[in-house]
Amino acid sequence: MPETLLDIQDLHVEFKTFDGVSKVLAGVDLRMERGDVLGLVGETGCGKSLTALAVPRLIPTPPGKITSGRVLFKGEDVLQKSPADMQRLRAKHLGMIFQDPTTNLNPLFTIREQLIDAVLYQRMEAQQVPGRWKGFLPSARQTRLDAARRALELLGLVGISDGDKRISDYPHQFSGGMRQRVLIAMALAGEPDLLIADEPTTALDVTIQAQILNLINDLVKRLGLSVLLITHNLGVVAHTCTRVAVMYAGRVIEQAPVRELFKNPKHPYTRGLLQAVPTRHTQRGELQGIAGSIPNLNTPPMGCRFHPRCPHVMDRCRAAVPTNVVVGQDHRTECYLYPEGA
Repeated sequence: MPETLLDIQDLHVEFKTFDGVSKVLAGVDLRMERGDVLGLVGETGCGKSLTALAVPRLIPTPPGKITSGRVLFKGEDVLQKSPADMQRLRAKHLGMIFQDPTTNLNPLFTIREQLIDAVLYQRMEAQQVPGRWKGFLPSARQTRLDAARRALELLGLVGISDGDKRISDYPHQFSGGMRQRVLIAMALAGEPDLLIADEPTTALDVTIQAQILNLINDLVKRLGLSVLLITHNLGVVAHTCTRVAVMYAGRVIEQAPVRELFKNPKHPYTRGLLQAVPTRHTQRGELQGIAGSIPNLNTPPMGCRFHPRCPHVMDRCRAAVPTNVVVGQDHRTECYLYPEGA
């Protein structure tokens, strides 16, 4: 049996806004096995990034608040852990790659300094040693030399071949793709079990996007990583992921292996997403959009949140949230079109 690495159960997150309380996540259920590369897909504002931020408990509080649910990582509920335990968990077991590499590296410090600090911090937290840096306890110099060697190894791991020369450069001396590689190296410093990549190719051109995706695939094979990849690009999912979860307005409405979902989408929203993607066979005028717009999460619609835009809406869609039903091999969806056991 595959080992369950991450199991998010009925997760609810609210944000206080000037217009009231926004129910951003409304019962998210998501499961990952060890070795999975899971793509989390959906429109902007559907809750993808917040779902990912809930795992390492990085949701800003206030204004955000996790009101209920469980986030089980390796069988332990991270929502019940102390701040100190969460720091150690983030240092050793969770790596995070953020969207824009230009804003997540400090322009005042060299790549060497930032990578060394990342390595030292993660070692300190993982070994539960108090103080600024673990290595300052008996021999700060030796520990920093070890961390510098580890920093060079990490640069080589992410494909920066001349790392011994480039490590002394500042972030502005790197291209966008190289900066993203440095961020990936920092995320790998603690040898994590789960790598969370929040739209890691958004700010990059198409050629560099392909290089970063190939790098992630290579790291998965070489290091045995599990990856939660957040994206709105179905092409990225097809290129990189083994499984995919589709989100809409704060809920996961369909989950399946990638090939199964592309071949046999079940939820009307998933079908709409796939129909909106052009292919080499698409003729002028054949692309179909999804009618309407995403709902206001301060006052979300009753029942299925997609029903105001759904071409197959029924009366019960407006009354209650559909249950999650099995519609194929490792394929589940929330939709009244598919009764339990269909």
